[in-house]
Amino acid sequence: MKRSDVNYLYEWASQTEFPLRKAPTAVGYSNKDIYFCWLKAVYRNGSMGGVRKSVVKDEKAQEILDREEVVFSTVACFEPGTELGPHRDPPVYDRPYRRIQIPLYIPSNECYMIWKGEKVFWEEGVPHICDVMDVIHEGYNYSDDDMIFLFVDILKTDDNSTLQEV
Repeated sequence: MKRSDVNYLYEWASQTEFPLRKAPTAVGYSNKDIYFCWLKAVYRNGSMGGVRKSVVKDEKAQEILDREEVVFSTVACFEPGTELGPHRDPPVYDRPYRRIQIPLYIPSNECYMIWKGEKVFWEEGVPHICDVMDVIHEGYNYSDDDMIFLFVDILKTDDNSTLQEV
């Protein structure tokens, strides 16, 4: 995925209100409820759920999310005090994937992840590409406000561990 596409998705999503609902999460995954709004889904059997055009009304955002490399996309909201302890994300698709984390709203410098043993602070609009299936990681929101992300899961290939600058 191109950096310009991720930048566009950030600009679009940061100005869009999403109908969030409580996520069905595994017991012990988070100490707080997580809220989400799915934007695109491809099911484990490979069938396409497609882009939710009732939510993704912007044509360019639809085009980016509708690409074959994108298997899932959601907006996620983590309440103040949320702790996601050490975990790997499960193999929920029929092929390996990477997650592009695009922070939409980060209320303070008290929101961070532990990635490969390092504390990484999130910044609004600064994406991270993470092999969430392969690397044990953690996430924390120790602020007094929600933190909100756009997650875009892409099929893992040898050449997409970084964003293309083209």
